[in-house]
Amino acid sequence: MAEIEFDDITKRYPDGFEAVKHMNLEIRDGEFVILVGPSGCGKSTALRMVAGLEDISGGELKIGGEVVNDLAPKDRDIAMVFQNYALYPHMSVRENMGFALKLRKEKPEEIKRRVDEAAKVLDLEPHLDRKPANLSGGQRQRVAMGRAIVREPKAFLMDEPLSNLDAKLRVEMRAAVSRLQQSLGTTTVYVTHDQTEAMTLGDRVAVMRAGLLQQVASPRELYDTPRNLFVAGFIGSPAMNFFSGALDSETIRTPMGAIPLHDALRRRLQQHGGDTRSVIIGIRPEDFEDAKYAPEGHDGFEFDASIELTESMGSEIYAHFDFEEDEHLDAEELRELQEDAGTHDVPQSGASGHAVARVDASSDVRAGGRARLWLDTNKIHVFDPSDGSSMTRQRQEEPAAS
Repeated sequence: MAEIEFDDITKRYPDGFEAVKHMNLEIRDGEFVILVGPSGCGKSTALRMVAGLEDISGGELKIGGEVVNDLAPKDRDIAMVFQNYALYPHMSVRENMGFALKLRKEKPEEIKRRVDEAAKVLDLEPHLDRKPANLSGGQRQRVAMGRAIVREPKAFLMDEPLSNLDAKLRVEMRAAVSRLQQSLGTTTVYVTHDQTEAMTLGDRVAVMRAGLLQQVASPRELYDTPRNLFVAGFIGSPAMNFFSGALDSETIRTPMGAIPLHDALRRRLQQHGGDTRSVIIGIRPEDFEDAKYAPEGHDGFEFDASIELTESMGSEIYAHFDFEEDEHLDAEELRELQEDAGTHDVPQSGASGHAVARVDASSDVRAGGRARLWLDTNKIHVFDPSDGSSMTRQRQEEPAAS
């Protein structure tokens, strides 16, 4: 069994800085879990504590039910794949893949068997006698993975293994990593700052920020029901749009107009009180549409928008539009989110009066013109500006983030 359990894990450096704060996470045997978040959020530190490369300041870390806080890395039966391939340039692919087994004094025939099996899985059989300098970046990364596979560890730990590859290779290698994990069924913890990787690879995704777990859920749940403003803005590309708004008993007042509350949304908001109050509205770009192409039978709201810029993506168009805020969106949580994730990933809607809609490729929206846009009112997210918590998320059994 290779469950990995973080039980109130903290990493504190001598200067007092806490890189990971009271982290609680259970990773099931054979599960593929992604740790994702902006730079400096503590995801790599958490992974390195599992590997034994960082000391644990507080809490217990268990692998297969055994507390491993004081075990040396070599005694934890894990294999790690790093961002850098770290291959021996003077060795062939076969020698690189089998080197750890050679150090463990495995029999030559056993080393050959394991290397051959891993090479077959990774499509490296034609390259076993080549040197790393004669391989592409994707092939080198597969060799690094092969070196981990042949050890047959309890768990794989992967620290941004695809970040050095170009865009096309990253897509190919994402598929290769996913197939590999499914075929081997080995518990895998994968660190990335790329939310696209996180959403396409993981059984579950753990979103981190400033050393704290924000939400742990399936990719679908993170997208549909983010726990807070940070998760909502970090997950999704293009990022969610944010607007200032106000609630009353029948509508949400927004810069686009007063949007009627449908029954399901009203019921969820009633859990947070029905009085008129200021809120932050979140709408994903894909929940807008050119009104001409709005789906029939869906609850929606139409409004006119001034189109500033259009980007044709072939299968769709990104339409950037302007609006006037009734009041300045001044949520501390939103400002921190923008600082963490960057303005390219999280639009500063409240300050700039700017948003993005993803519309049908056949739309005739044009930069400098006006367009009639539609939004799916069933997909509106509402956040409390005091703490960034979601007011529209259905309550789950998942414990609150530490």
